[in-house]
Amino acid sequence: MRHQLTDAAHLVILKRVDKCNFMTVNPVDWNIFLVKWAGKLWTVDLARETCTCNTFQMDLLPCSHALATARDRNMDFTSLCADYYKRQTLIDAYSVPIMPVGHPSTWIVPSDIVERVVLNPSSWRQAGHPRASRHISFSERTTTQNCRRCGQPGHNSRRYSNPALTNEGPSRVIHEEYRCKCSICHTVGHNRQTCSTRDSTLE
Repeated sequence: MRHQLTDAAHLVILKRVDKCNFMTVNPVDWNIFLVKWAGKLWTVDLARETCTCNTFQMDLLPCSHALATARDRNMDFTSLCADYYKRQTLIDAYSVPIMPVGHPSTWIVPSDIVERVVLNPSSWRQAGHPRASRHISFSERTTTQNCRRCGQPGHNSRRYSNPALTNEGPSRVIHEEYRCKCSICHTVGHNRQTCSTRDSTLE
């Protein structure tokens, strides 16, 4: 690692630095700044290491608004990062030798620990259908998947059932060979499950 931060934290900072290049910083006092960008306002307090976007105090890494204020004051941004993200902290964590524990048959376990029974935590299933996807964290970005046949979001080409003639907006026309066709009568607009000539073909 060639930086004061770990590689993962350094990449996060680089992405946030790209955003702060378009922000305007107005000082309120020596530590509090008002950051403007795209018609929105944020208040950054460098002394308390907080920002009204809550990213600074949640991640313990300076957000793009805090990086803009640090650049305005010619301040080293690594001083705003928590020690957990610094390279020296990672080196100190592995500086002490970690001795192997050996085979479990050689362990000397006290009798009160052996007789202790640890049960699974009591839990219950929540009502309703379980979630199909996990909750997205604050720092993650959600991406919208578009169908490669019709170009519409919310489904993919495998779940494509209702072919559209054109996409919304200035997009291209769907050609005939890319539209959904019935494998029995080769007609566009339905599949073999809803084909009217299916029964006669099977007979």
